[in-house]
Amino acid sequence: MNPGQHVPFHVRRRHVKDCARQRFGLEVNRHLRQTLVRRVTKGDVKYARKVTNSRTVVVLDYDGREMTFLYSSAMKDIVTFLPPDAPETAEWRRSQPVPALCRPRQCVRDWRRV
Repeated sequence: MNPGQHVPFHVRRRHVKDCARQRFGLEVNRHLRQTLVRRVTKGDVKYARKVTNSRTVVVLDYDGREMTFLYSSAMKDIVTFLPPDAPETAEWRRSQPVPALCRPRQCVRDWRRV
C-alpha cells in the first residue's frame, strides 16, 4: 500500500484484533477497545510517549498484565498492539527499578516457629 492510500476501516480493526490475539492472547471487542481508549483519555496509564504528532505509545495494566499499544489521538482509537519488549518502550523499561529478590527465610514461613 502506498503512502496516502486509504486503509479501509474493517482492515484496520482486523489488524488490531489480530495483534492483540497474537501478542497477548486477548480477544478485543468493542467494549474492551472503548475501555482502553477511555483509560488513555483519562490518563490512567503507566507510560505514554508521543511518537509522532498524533501517535502515542501507551503502556497500561489491564486484567493483571501490562499491555502496550499505539494510540492515535487523531482517530481516537488504538492503531496496533505492540509486543511487550517493543523498542518504543525500551528506554522506559530500563528506567524501571528491578524488583528486589527476597531471601528464602523472608519469603517462606518457617513451619517450626508456629
